[in-house]
Amino acid sequence: MKYPNDSLKCIQNAWYKQLVNFRASYMPETQLTADWKLRAIGDAIKACPSRMMDDSEAMLSEYRKSQKHDEVSKVLLPVMLTATALTDQPPDVNQLLPVPDFIETVIDEKRVKIRLVPTTLRAQIAFFATNPNDLRSVIGQFCAHMSSSDNRRFNVPFQQWNDHIVNSTFTVFENELFPSPVPSEAINLSISTVDIQLVGYTPNVIGFGGPFDQNTGNGYEPDGSATEQPAINDKVIVQADQYTSLDHQRVKGDRETGEITVERIDD
Repeated sequence: MKYPNDSLKCIQNAWYKQLVNFRASYMPETQLTADWKLRAIGDAIKACPSRMMDDSEAMLSEYRKSQKHDEVSKVLLPVMLTATALTDQPPDVNQLLPVPDFIETVIDEKRVKIRLVPTTLRAQIAFFATNPNDLRSVIGQFCAHMSSSDNRRFNVPFQQWNDHIVNSTFTVFENELFPSPVPSEAINLSISTVDIQLVGYTPNVIGFGGPFDQNTGNGYEPDGSATEQPAINDKVIVQADQYTSLDHQRVKGDRETGEITVERIDD
């Protein structure tokens, strides 16, 4: 069974694309930053596991392991590394417009219902350079790039059942775009990080034909209404009395044979 793509992975892919877009617009000011701009994407911008967030040394170590060079210790600098993780706390009520639990709409000529889940993701970039001038050049332009209203909002395509795509917009809150220098024991290494908060709605869709669209059970239809089922009564009446103005009769039934007998009762 093929499930929809993990929502976190969808957001991470869209975020990485934003970093690639920034590098495309970056204007080099030194030879080393020009080399970074022209380097292969995988050697210039690298994603790291979320557990390495706030640990730039671990991120750099992970990057070293991913490099395939003759010299194991050789690292191409400058380099931008990023780590992302969903937060347990939902967005503030003022950060997103309120929406109902389900929204009915038509996608790809299918009538569907979308549940929009408020989502907050924390992203962090760490830039490593051999001198502070290269560091300031890239980090400064990055903060300016992400502060632009055209770049703060970006589309995240979420893949649903049967490869249907539902797009949602995520927003970078520019009031948190502050670079933070990271102390390093290495004399020729300059490091700075930038923390970013991404906020948006993660869509969950009913109606694309997934295996759970109809198999709701528990007496409910997929739209949440109660399933109307005929009452089931497995009880059998084996004795009943009937009265008339003239007499009193007792009707008996045999559960096993189904035979019915009627006898008169003298009161």
